[in-house]
Amino acid sequence: MKAACCALLALALGWVVPLAAAPLQLGIRGHQLQLPLFSVFASPAEMLHITHAYTGDSLAVTLDGETTGRQDATGLHLQAPAQPGLYELRLRRRDNGDETLLKLWVSTPREQVSDGKLNGYEIGPYPPPRSKRPNYEPPPGFIEVTRENIDTRLSPHFTLRQFLCKQQSEYPKYVVIQESLLLLLEGLLLDVRAAGFAVDSFGIISGYRTPWYNRKIGNVRYSRHVYGDAMDIFIDVDGNGRMDDLNNDGMHNQKDIDRFFQIVDNFKARPENASLVGGVGHYNKTSRHGGFVHIDTRGYRARW
Repeated sequence: MKAACCALLALALGWVVPLAAAPLQLGIRGHQLQLPLFSVFASPAEMLHITHAYTGDSLAVTLDGETTGRQDATGLHLQAPAQPGLYELRLRRRDNGDETLLKLWVSTPREQVSDGKLNGYEIGPYPPPRSKRPNYEPPPGFIEVTRENIDTRLSPHFTLRQFLCKQQSEYPKYVVIQESLLLLLEGLLLDVRAAGFAVDSFGIISGYRTPWYNRKIGNVRYSRHVYGDAMDIFIDVDGNGRMDDLNNDGMHNQKDIDRFFQIVDNFKARPENASLVGGVGHYNKTSRHGGFVHIDTRGYRARW
């Protein structure tokens, strides 16, 4: 019954998985997930621990087709490759074929940034950590984006392209993304669809920003966008690039942004989403955009 329910949910969300299979229940960096496709971001040679409730050797685990990792009562232990790049980590139950594909992105270390640039791409200096707030350390590395991987799907409804900084540059480009943001987006999308808005993804105003670009547009120094766990999003069923008329009053105004804000706030308030705590903010429409809601997973509650 559980596998059948998961398969129906996968179909409703547009996930491409076999009807007989269901995604595994996994834990990554303190977050619980049950998705057929997800991304993990790691430093070169980082030791990773993926928790699960499957016993013994019930899981077959491969990295780019080769058996990998060590399993014990606490889950799966494996070392990320030493070479930056994209790898496929596949976990599959031997008894029934239930499976999750993890895209393992190994980053280019921050130490390779020279004079504020990484392979010619402007990064800029990160501000010093904030002593009274957690989660304000500079990222340990950056995911390289190329013409070949830019449209890679990170999770069922989001691609790498959607997270890129808007600064103009040649390839390679670089981005920072946290797993918590991906989980927030996928969970929130489910609530938005349950509220009656048939979207396959969100409209994006802004995802990751390099400190260089963040300063260029005059944003606050400690914006969560530079840490890879923030996104400015809107609901765009009709595909016109602006926030929809969510309350069906025939107008596009603050009430629509308030409606979306409330959906996000309600999602964040549920106990099962406690690991995704962070900021939610209203931004009204201007001549440049139709209004949006900011979301992040900064680790403490903030509303504006």
